[in-house]
Amino acid sequence: MMKQAVMVRAGTLGDLLSGTAGNLKRSLEDSGHHAYYAYPAIALFSVNTAAMDLWSGRNAFDELYAVIKRYGPGNTAVLPDDKGHVGVIFSWDNRDSIIELHSKICSHEYRLNPQLVTLGISNPVSHLSDLHHGYEQALHAMQHRFYQNHSQPVYFSSITEYARDTEYPKEMEDELLHLLIEHSITKSVAIRQAVEGFYEALTKSGPLPVNKVVDATLQLLVSLQLRLKSALGQPHLCSTPDITALMQLQSLAGMKDKVCEAINGMEGTPYASDSLNRNLIKKAVTLMEEEYDRASLHYVAEKVFITPAYLSALFKSKMGVTFIEHLTCIRISNAKKLLKQTHLKNYEVAERVGYNDSRYFSQIFKKKVGLSPSDYRDAN
Repeated sequence: MMKQAVMVRAGTLGDLLSGTAGNLKRSLEDSGHHAYYAYPAIALFSVNTAAMDLWSGRNAFDELYAVIKRYGPGNTAVLPDDKGHVGVIFSWDNRDSIIELHSKICSHEYRLNPQLVTLGISNPVSHLSDLHHGYEQALHAMQHRFYQNHSQPVYFSSITEYARDTEYPKEMEDELLHLLIEHSITKSVAIRQAVEGFYEALTKSGPLPVNKVVDATLQLLVSLQLRLKSALGQPHLCSTPDITALMQLQSLAGMKDKVCEAINGMEGTPYASDSLNRNLIKKAVTLMEEEYDRASLHYVAEKVFITPAYLSALFKSKMGVTFIEHLTCIRISNAKKLLKQTHLKNYEVAERVGYNDSRYFSQIFKKKVGLSPSDYRDAN
């Protein structure tokens, strides 16, 4: 009975690594995996399914898992994790066999598209009990693929330290705006050079987490759009970028291409993404109206599957007000109803509409309505 419980626990890499250190070897043995390693390490394989439907994505993962299970090197343990990766525990001295397997996969030998396969490799650890560190390192290596050639495995040891923060390269945005306004037959070449300069300046202190690169990209495109409209006096000149396409990009090189395409098209007809952005705003506003007590920029952005920076820019662009201004109007409107229709105390009304600080609520209410909550209740 005890053995059966251990086998269930070791069904995935996450299950295995969440167990106690002393049971890792036993869990591997009881699950039928190789359990003896000299300086163990973890290799994580994944297949990019962002552009696939659910069924195709699942089939691609199953195919990758089956290939690694069947053709992977011996003396390893092959386990999926809960993030869509296939993990291989191996001895560091045998890492060449992991590279050889990746090379075969990328040579179309196993019918897998090499452009969709990622391999991240951790540093070796001294004991199996430290393998959870290796797993985190392999995950980080996989994410770093954004900055590297897709066909190459990424070693955690090769990654330079990530910058904690960076300064937005406003001067490169200014240069791109100037290029958009001027008339030149070499404009597209100059835009490409300026875009390269934008990302070079953005990452001058080191690589950034991909979400920060996406946020800076959205800021650039939305800001250029608004400034170009203002400079040329054409309110319907262009549209906001397609957030879905940007977030599916798997490399910095691909992002640069997409940004160049978007900027070069800013003098043309509105993008087809207009309807997408209208739908995003509609969904966001509906959510704010239904969950105004808990709504925040990050909460709503997560619910509609876009970044907070993009939602903020989209509100300003499409609604003419900031996110917080619109949310405040919704909250104050509902507070007025509660003050008129209930006997709730002011602090209870504040909590009901999303303000934990009743004093701050009173200040906002008076600023918007012209009366304090108590005076408003008395007047109605």
